[in-house]
Amino acid sequence: MRMRIEYQVGPDHRFMANLDMMHVVERALRRAEIPYHLSEGFNPHIRLSMGTVLPVGIWGEKEYFDLDMDELDRDDFIARMNQALPPGIRINSCRVISSATPALMKSINVSRYAFRFDRGQVGLEAIIEAIMRQTAIVVPSRGKNKNACKDLRPGLYELTLQKDDEGLLLEALVSVNEPLNIRFDEILGMLVSFGVEREVITDFWRRGNYVRRDGRLLSPMVAP
Repeated sequence: MRMRIEYQVGPDHRFMANLDMMHVVERALRRAEIPYHLSEGFNPHIRLSMGTVLPVGIWGEKEYFDLDMDELDRDDFIARMNQALPPGIRINSCRVISSATPALMKSINVSRYAFRFDRGQVGLEAIIEAIMRQTAIVVPSRGKNKNACKDLRPGLYELTLQKDDEGLLLEALVSVNEPLNIRFDEILGMLVSFGVEREVITDFWRRGNYVRRDGRLLSPMVAP
């Protein structure tokens, strides 16, 4: 069977690269004695497919991976994995999916990033309004093609601001993967270019990944 797993990566692991995270998951699968499947060939590996890469430097509330494995009770899987994973990395939920379900990297097309501010930032509401009024926000690409420019505006779906006991929380809902992949550092650079003071951002993380379809946001856990 194929299992889709939602997990969280805490702030203490924000500097872990994607390959390192994959190795952490693989070691936990072995320690937990999960009946995973191996690929064929000369150098078999666990049939594990990670979702959208979590950028180095941020942590994530809702990340995903798919795993091919033998039948196993879902509650048992979660309990065994959470006992084997290091503190700060935890399985939230899981569900069995069809082998025909599109891969995570092909289906996830939206991410929500969060930026925590102390109360020293002035005029944040006006900055958000100015950004959303733009018809184009052209920035140097920070991806593989660094000589190109990229217009962020078509993939900048929402900028929302909330106030709570800890200060201000800015959330950015953006396009990821194809056809327009907006990177976290491009969002941060955009905010700074419009007047946000970098030193008053006290934390940043990814709140979730989604499948945007017909104007709706679906969790990868429920999207077919």
